[in-house]
Amino acid sequence: MKFHLAAELQRRLVECPPSGWVARKEAGLLTPELTRILGYRPSVDLLLESKSTPDRIWIEFEISRADPAANHTKFASAHLIDPLPGTDAFVSLISNDVAIGRANLAAHAVYLLRIAGLRAFQMPLLPTLDAQAIKRLNQGRSGFDSLPDPSLPEVIELTRPVGRPTTTGTQIYCATSRLEVLLNLHQWNREISDPECRAHWGKRNVRYLVADPASGLFAPSKFCAYTRMLSSSAPPESRTPAMTIPTYAAIEQANGIFDGQKARLRLERIGFRPIRLSAAPARLRSAFSKWKTAHQTALNVAEDACEILCS
Repeated sequence: MKFHLAAELQRRLVECPPSGWVARKEAGLLTPELTRILGYRPSVDLLLESKSTPDRIWIEFEISRADPAANHTKFASAHLIDPLPGTDAFVSLISNDVAIGRANLAAHAVYLLRIAGLRAFQMPLLPTLDAQAIKRLNQGRSGFDSLPDPSLPEVIELTRPVGRPTTTGTQIYCATSRLEVLLNLHQWNREISDPECRAHWGKRNVRYLVADPASGLFAPSKFCAYTRMLSSSAPPESRTPAMTIPTYAAIEQANGIFDGQKARLRLERIGFRPIRLSAAPARLRSAFSKWKTAHQTALNVAEDACEILCS
């Protein structure tokens, strides 16, 4: 039964939306005239509308789609033809039944939506359910009695910036997808060798690190747990989708944004699992030792208390 799970989620959330919001399903983005010109009808599974503000959140459920970025493309085309206001956000909720490569393609398409001027996000859908559980539900081979509801209050919160914007107008948000975190990790490792970025960074005490075992690289979890959305006036050469060391350093630390415990919990919600360095597999410990030696002038790492977050 195709879209069985999506239909059940729509029913539940339309009947019981978050407090202060109304929800409707299969909401279209364009007027009938523009839909006729395009020849297709861009719509989303769920539209949340605030009762007290102009805020709207357009939500897609990506349950087991072979091409999850297709919905992003339709939404982007509608936004380019008839731009949505800055109070709108697009959220792709993606399940564990979508293959990693396809999920990453969709997550990268989110960055294209951001470049087009739209606040866009990818977040986990029903993260406590593995791929097989999602498949059984979507095919109608399991009942919905134990199906958890998506945490829409959390979705709403994550579409809001944290702290104040930088002096250039860049807004900072929590990272909401695995790809965002890994892009941040690789950005830190590229930039820390640049003298100017190195001067911005200084030397910092670090307890929590994110690991990319495939590359043998690590990076501070606080750096990896946040992403940025640039102002429309930002020059094209600065439009890397990742967090950067100059941006990170420009934000007042007293702002309360970059908190180690909050960052660790945020990364766990995305699917990263902490492990004590002392209990890590030998291969990971070996990679860490090489990486730490290369960056010992930039970081103080207390190895007896260090935790590594892996996806």
